[in-house]
Amino acid sequence: MTTASLLTHAPRLAALAAGVAMALGSLSASAAQFNAKLSLDVPEGNTKYEAAQQFADLVRERTDDNVDIQLFPNSVLGGETESAEGIRLGSVQMGIITSSVLSSWVPEVQVLDLPYVITDEANASALSEPLTEALSSSFEDQGFHLLGFTVNGVRELMSSFPIHSIDDIQGKKMRVIQSPLHVDAWRAAGANPTPVPAPEIYNSMQTGVIDFFDNTATNYLTNRFYEVAPYYVKTDHIYAMGTWVVAQNWWKRLPEDYQQAITEAALEVQSRVPEMRQKDDEAALAETVADGATIIDIEDKTPWMEAMAPVREKYIDQIPDGAELVELIRSAK
Repeated sequence: MTTASLLTHAPRLAALAAGVAMALGSLSASAAQFNAKLSLDVPEGNTKYEAAQQFADLVRERTDDNVDIQLFPNSVLGGETESAEGIRLGSVQMGIITSSVLSSWVPEVQVLDLPYVITDEANASALSEPLTEALSSSFEDQGFHLLGFTVNGVRELMSSFPIHSIDDIQGKKMRVIQSPLHVDAWRAAGANPTPVPAPEIYNSMQTGVIDFFDNTATNYLTNRFYEVAPYYVKTDHIYAMGTWVVAQNWWKRLPEDYQQAITEAALEVQSRVPEMRQKDDEAALAETVADGATIIDIEDKTPWMEAMAPVREKYIDQIPDGAELVELIRSAK
């Protein structure tokens, strides 16, 4: 075939190659003894996605390709609530679901949303093992097999105005997630909490419906929040935790050695996540600063902790085994 002919047929050849690749991928998946769909609410390249990909690769390797985990990013299988429902029903086999989403089935995980209950990065990284052991049976009762927890990111303030102390947020309109706990915590801190769905944050900032909100570093960049909230304020009030869950009915069908391989792969990747996430957070913030954002570090967080302490104590009493779970978290090092 001449060069000209090759150029003429290049698009057709590329399409054929892509079709062959998809067919081979499909054959690979169908050749596996067990196939799983893993749902993610983040795009490719996000720390959570990269961790899930490493996990899937390790599982394939350690089961001789007999367990094939396919990743579905960008909420293509539905939002986190829909994905959690799918896992319970068995239409989705796995997910790394934000802990607060699961609180309607396992109310104990609300402890992870209590402001300042997690003290620092070391504490956040160490809590997975004891918390998994404590909550596994509660998750199983609701159709989930629990593989552990990792930090999705630290919730920090993002604002249209500089915040140097808790005095600066008094009376200001803050977007909060649609949760009584978050509403109560920020009202106690002196803000005017306004529940707004996540997809409406940017527009609500742009139109002045809200003055500030909280979110994670990677979302500050990928959602271009810095365009409407040029101040990123490090209060470290909540470590947003991702919960690694598997459909219990799928898990029970696995041979014991495959269960062990999956468990070990999850633990290995989870141990890498803190370094991966911190590196990604630093890169994300550096990019926003280059685009005009200002980073403010709140060194003395005591006034914030004291303001929210009554709310924390109120919800500890309401959460099943709340006091014991908080003590377990705080003692994890």
